[in-house]
Amino acid sequence: MLTFLDIINHYFGYLNINGRVKNRLFSVICLIGDFYLLYKSVTYFKAQAVGRGVINLLVFLVLFYFAVMNLYFYYRGKNAVIDISPYVEKALGGDPNAPHPLNGVTAKTQVISQIQPATGLFEEQNLLPAQLTMDAEQTQRLGSLINELIESGYLSLNYAGLSDNDIYEQAQQLQRPIYAIGNQVALPFYEMKQEADRWVLYGGINAIAKQPLAQITTVGLTPIQDLAQDYQLAVAHTWITGGPNKMAGRSGVVEGNDPYQLVVQIAYQERTK
Repeated sequence: MLTFLDIINHYFGYLNINGRVKNRLFSVICLIGDFYLLYKSVTYFKAQAVGRGVINLLVFLVLFYFAVMNLYFYYRGKNAVIDISPYVEKALGGDPNAPHPLNGVTAKTQVISQIQPATGLFEEQNLLPAQLTMDAEQTQRLGSLINELIESGYLSLNYAGLSDNDIYEQAQQLQRPIYAIGNQVALPFYEMKQEADRWVLYGGINAIAKQPLAQITTVGLTPIQDLAQDYQLAVAHTWITGGPNKMAGRSGVVEGNDPYQLVVQIAYQERTK
């Protein structure tokens, strides 16, 4: 049974899925696997091996309890009132300063963010999100750019100095990972250029070192080619998001790592006729 679970864990490693979703799947699989112990217990009782049957039954009940608590946590987003796992972790040497899920601690509402306007100010009602596509070369350029920004000190991977306790509280309240670089960080330089029938997003550590990073395909729900016929378009914001992160586990933070991505907002204004 353990070999079977190890095989599943191995193949899950190839899937690029959210850690919380993966934990949900594992909780269901482990609950199903737990019933193997119940089957063995019944088998021992039938064979009149009462001692082994009782031991297997007790182990089944203990594991069944924790499996159900896992299901409750990962599907409801909070610990059950009768969940003793945080106390067990503390008794086994866990961090005594970690926020306890049963204490009702209210998470701080602060979200790490480093947003810096670079192309002027725009009215919110004139902004639309853009959808991007990136080829392999552009993805590699973005990775190199981010490494350069980290080396230069522009991007910091220190969670804005927050402790694991603060990160845990924020992740619990927001129900999403807290990223090491912050929620989103403005790209130092960015601009959009029309090249034939394509609109290309350029970016870099400065205007001299700019490179094509992505192609803008749609703005809002409209293909950019159609929108550009009637509106003037400009890139209002370009943010970096993703990377190393921490999520709220059952009684502490769990580390993860998401691909870095660009988030773009386009400003539009109707053309004068």
